[in-house]
Amino acid sequence: MTVTETAKEGTALALAKELRSAGDLSAECASAFETVRREQFVPDKIWVRPDYAEPHVPVDRVNEPEKWLSYVYSDRVLVTQFDDGATKWPDVGRRPTSSASMPSVVAGMLTSLAPESDDSVLEIGTGTGFNAALLAEMVGGDGNVTTIEIEEKIASAARRNLDRAGCRWVNVDVADASTKVFDDKFDCVIATAGVHVGQLPYSWVACTRPGGTILAPMRADLASGPLVKFEVGDDGTARGRAVRMRVGFMELRSHRVRSLPLAELPSVNAGFISNSRINPFDALSNEDSRWALAVALPSCRYEIEEVTQYRRHEIAWLMDPMSESWACVAPCSEDMYTVRQFGPRRLWDEAVRALDWWKRKGEPPIEAWTWTVDNGRQTVTLR
Repeated sequence: MTVTETAKEGTALALAKELRSAGDLSAECASAFETVRREQFVPDKIWVRPDYAEPHVPVDRVNEPEKWLSYVYSDRVLVTQFDDGATKWPDVGRRPTSSASMPSVVAGMLTSLAPESDDSVLEIGTGTGFNAALLAEMVGGDGNVTTIEIEEKIASAARRNLDRAGCRWVNVDVADASTKVFDDKFDCVIATAGVHVGQLPYSWVACTRPGGTILAPMRADLASGPLVKFEVGDDGTARGRAVRMRVGFMELRSHRVRSLPLAELPSVNAGFISNSRINPFDALSNEDSRWALAVALPSCRYEIEEVTQYRRHEIAWLMDPMSESWACVAPCSEDMYTVRQFGPRRLWDEAVRALDWWKRKGEPPIEAWTWTVDNGRQTVTLR
């Protein structure tokens, strides 16, 4: 269904029908989408990308009601805050810091979580409150859903949205979920913010009943997207595997790491020069090999410089803000690349060793990795 067709119907039923036809949701989730209306949770002033290759543009419900409604009932992210609120609408900021997630992503996550009737659920990251309302519709009961939001202003708006939608059985708390100790026990925990590998708060495990489920988008500095479903054992250890769904979420605020823009790289004309036959663009574009690099190269990020009118080839960069090390790799012939490395870490050498190890393991996909979280150690390993 196109954006225009969805806007003509303009109903939660139309959106649920679209998601169901795409196979993105269970019957219980479909019923929740048919009942909970997304427009009751989206603020009047938002930012959207008309096309994913285009920048964000501001949209106002009062001045552009049809356009606003068409975006609300389309399968796209609606940004509700930039730069922790420092950027005011209609200005477009640098970093989206709060949003209404894509309905297909929401549906896929809730279907993966699969809460049952009367389950108690903890949600990390309230946002607009739409996700919490869907959860409440799925599990029923009075007060079975608790949602945690770090910012009071966002939490207050979510409470108003939930009240307006007649969903008064959701508990909205203001806290930093990465440090909060929970008194209650839950059957399910779901996070709508990216969690850095090795830093999943153990308090989330401790507050989950044995046999319960934790669903969290995991990320590393070099890769994001594995949605990992954990089961908590009787011994208080959570073990998980990636599900076949890729997501991209804003990081937990306590997990943010400063970037190292190309313009700020130290000594960009210096460094150790060598050659390599490894194609960096293939390694970084493939999510399975990039995840192996992400695990092996902690704190390392990457960027691809596009072709320009002055340069007919791309350049791959690896950057470590912690040590201010970097590596750039560019083609110099059909099957050879020039490598320049700077700083205490030889990032490209590390990447080559990681790729060789991954290939010797049989080039396993993300789903082959196992995440383990206990009260003193966190690991990501291959079987």
